[in-house]
Amino acid sequence: MNKLQSTMSQLLQRFKADAPNPQQTKPVRSSVLIYIAWRNFTSKKLRSFLTVFGVVIGVSAIFFLLSFGLGIQQLVTNQVVGDKSLKAVDVTSPNSKIIQLNEKVVNTIKTYPHVEKVGVQYSFPGILSLGGGEVDSVIYGLNQEYQNLSSLVLLKGRLLEPADSRAVVLNLSALKAVGITDPAAAINREIKVTVPLERVNAKKSVITDTFTIVGVIESGSSSELFMPSTLFDVAGVPAYSQAKVVIDDLSNVFTARKQIESSGFQTTSLTDTLTEIDNIFRFFNLILIGFGSIGMIVAVLGMFNTLTISLLERTREIGLMMALGARGRDISRLFIYEAVLISLVGALTGIVLAIIAGRFVNLYINVGARTRGVTEWFDLFAYPWWSILGVIAATILVGLVVVYLPARRAKHINPIDALRRE
Repeated sequence: MNKLQSTMSQLLQRFKADAPNPQQTKPVRSSVLIYIAWRNFTSKKLRSFLTVFGVVIGVSAIFFLLSFGLGIQQLVTNQVVGDKSLKAVDVTSPNSKIIQLNEKVVNTIKTYPHVEKVGVQYSFPGILSLGGGEVDSVIYGLNQEYQNLSSLVLLKGRLLEPADSRAVVLNLSALKAVGITDPAAAINREIKVTVPLERVNAKKSVITDTFTIVGVIESGSSSELFMPSTLFDVAGVPAYSQAKVVIDDLSNVFTARKQIESSGFQTTSLTDTLTEIDNIFRFFNLILIGFGSIGMIVAVLGMFNTLTISLLERTREIGLMMALGARGRDISRLFIYEAVLISLVGALTGIVLAIIAGRFVNLYINVGARTRGVTEWFDLFAYPWWSILGVIAATILVGLVVVYLPARRAKHINPIDALRRE
């Protein structure tokens, strides 16, 4: 009781400093209202804890699920994009017999605005022969620009160089198909390659020769071999299978694609895939946030109950404050500050707990993945700055909505009736 009387005495002295007479119109300083809000928050420890705990549960659920959705989206995007440039556009012909992607067309594309460079590739079925074994394979002939844009994952040896004329690079699947399991054992070995060209009206009907393996890459489950495109140029192959066009800026990709498509060619870009991924995960994240919002509804009801009870318990206090010169809007601000305080403490605590929980889950999943042969560390959760600020802002906004009715009722309390209450 003595402590309460001491506290009320301090509050009266603060109000007297701001309100020298009952006719005062000057608003109460925000620092005073914040001090009162904080004292009320800390004096009712159990009630404040339960109210904040409800907010913490709601915010933790929302932020945990949101960060999980964003983490999965980021993981999928990284797997799709990898080291590939978003500024690269793949160009193919919908009907190579009518519209050919030949050297003349490639030189024309190079003159288009925003085009930095163009890489080309041939693609044909062929046969690989090594150590007495033969295997069907896809044979790619590519120039340096195309190779640089393909982000080939090198396991052993090296990639093709401009001076190479009789060098090839195999993928691991092709190597295993011809009976070699160790990539290092294949380097500098000779392999016979046969590529039939009858169907494309080339000068030569077939490319067949012995080449030296200079590198082994990881590029999928089918057998693939990569050789310099000059071999197909010399053979007189009239058209490329595909071209990669690099645009100077991501904002110009759409314009460049439209210009290329106007010539009758088809274009694809990683931006199309990313757009689809974003659309899918936008819906997925909304579902996760919806599940997390169930806990937030409980927190809203608890906050509204706390503020309403606080209003009923402090009617005489409010009347005394108004008698000392506080205005209705000052009382309203007091309740708003209390709601913001509860929301802010709950939001910050909930975000911290969600991040800690996410770290433990991520560690557990990675440890389990390593026991199954996965060596690369991955993150299932993402915490971009905008998600943290967004959750805090949304929680404060919810608090402002919840406090509207209690603050409005407190604003219109009659100080005479309030002081007469027992």
